[in-house]
Amino acid sequence: MANYSTVYDETTRTWHGPTVKHLFNPEASMGQIMLEVLSRSPDRVMQQDMDTGRSLTYAEFRTRLIRFAQNLTAAGLRPGEVVVLANANSENLAPLACALLTIGVPFNPLAPAFNEYDMENMLRTTKPKLVFADADNYEVVRKALERAVPRGDTLPPIYVFECTRDDVKHAEDFMKETGSEETFVAPYLGDSNKTVAAILCSSGTSGAHKGVQVTHAACMHLTIWTRFVATPEVHFNFSALYWTTGFGSMLTPFFSGAVRLITRKPFNEEQFLEAVEKYHAKAIFLPTAYANAMMAHPRIKTADLSSIKFLALGGSHVPEELRDRIDALLAPTGGRSVNAYGSSENGSCAMDIIRRKPGAIGPLMPNAMVRIVDEDGNRMGVGEQGELLTKAIVDFGGYYGNEETSRNAIDSDGFFRTGDIGYIDEEGFLYLIDRKKDIFKYRNYHVSPSDLEAIIMGIDGVQEVCVAGILDMQDATDVPAAVIVKRPDSRLDASQVRSIVDGQVSDFKRLRGGVYFVAELPKTQTGKVIRRKVIEMITRMNQLPDKC
Repeated sequence: MANYSTVYDETTRTWHGPTVKHLFNPEASMGQIMLEVLSRSPDRVMQQDMDTGRSLTYAEFRTRLIRFAQNLTAAGLRPGEVVVLANANSENLAPLACALLTIGVPFNPLAPAFNEYDMENMLRTTKPKLVFADADNYEVVRKALERAVPRGDTLPPIYVFECTRDDVKHAEDFMKETGSEETFVAPYLGDSNKTVAAILCSSGTSGAHKGVQVTHAACMHLTIWTRFVATPEVHFNFSALYWTTGFGSMLTPFFSGAVRLITRKPFNEEQFLEAVEKYHAKAIFLPTAYANAMMAHPRIKTADLSSIKFLALGGSHVPEELRDRIDALLAPTGGRSVNAYGSSENGSCAMDIIRRKPGAIGPLMPNAMVRIVDEDGNRMGVGEQGELLTKAIVDFGGYYGNEETSRNAIDSDGFFRTGDIGYIDEEGFLYLIDRKKDIFKYRNYHVSPSDLEAIIMGIDGVQEVCVAGILDMQDATDVPAAVIVKRPDSRLDASQVRSIVDGQVSDFKRLRGGVYFVAELPKTQTGKVIRRKVIEMITRMNQLPDKC
């Protein structure tokens, strides 16, 4: 990627990432490609399970994939029907998911930690034929199904992974030997631009989840910048398949030859260190909040991090101060942080894997196109701020069961309305300012939460912060409020924070909504702060007599 650069078309006011063609046939279905790759290197390791120590070779993965495909088909599952996967990254989840891709059955991965409401929302939308759960969330999934399915209708069966109960159906039953594994041929599923592979949830940080339809062509595009390497590298993240980063990390090994390191557990610092020191992970993804927590861990400065070459960050604003600390830690052994930006709808958009530029996300990714528009839809030029519109070489698949929202999500030229505010500089580097929906007004002045968060993160003693606009009933306007998680042993107080911030910002950005200290911020499973829940926290704290 050393020669990749962003090109600006001044006539159309459109930025283009480098044009790259895939090494595989873009019209092929994912199952055809995956089975071909698996058959070429049978002894190579595809997956390593941290929790059990077991690994899967390409041959073992291929056999399990085929058995799932054959047994699910024999059970009556047909192309186009939907399967829900409410699972953590267990040993046999990826073979199941890849089997579903192979037989043309779209799957909707849900976060294993979803509550009944979140489960119910997506179950009502997708109306699955089958549901897969884990032993520890089976009851939540069952209750959500009972709420989602209309009274009188038959509940779809739930199959449970790694469960010892006798009163449930077991997912492993679909892995029984068929006797015809070696004669199985992956079917061609039709136009890869129209065939849905998966239904990924939008992040849900500001409202209900939507189901993003990802086509087989889009799956191929997710992996377009990877190249197969002779010596396997270990890649790791904590993301379940529910997240685009988790879904992408399941697909990438087929095109890169990497070993996918998995765990069922949510983020924890000790397991991160185990992934690095024991399994020598080379490429790791962490959401910003988890990276920040990792850097505060007492063992981080003495741990052997020499295997890390790329620590990718994303999911929310990445403070420069955090990157500085990470780069200082990794640089002596040739590692560095990488900033990335993308969406479930259009995949990767920008990344600074070639060169870091302060404040920037990076140049555009291969085949990405970006326009920037003002509030009236007028296209902006170099250095001018506005809403980012993105487009890939594959069409946005739309939202499952929601044609109106799908139509409103794109403009007349097929560009996706991201809701993010940013600009692109003269070198073609993308900068993000904030989420359009997160920006609020104080007496008609626009206030960007990320601006204030960047200042507060620079204050000694601050581990995490979220700034939100809360309604001041007396003045009938939103005012900025900060909710802070302090570092251990910090004696920081609200007056210190106000004094530092007020000394660096214009009057309309002052923290008139208050400063609040909490033990933790509400987050999605992969570390994105849920701003709407932060606002709810502030509302509750404002009802207490001892609020900060």
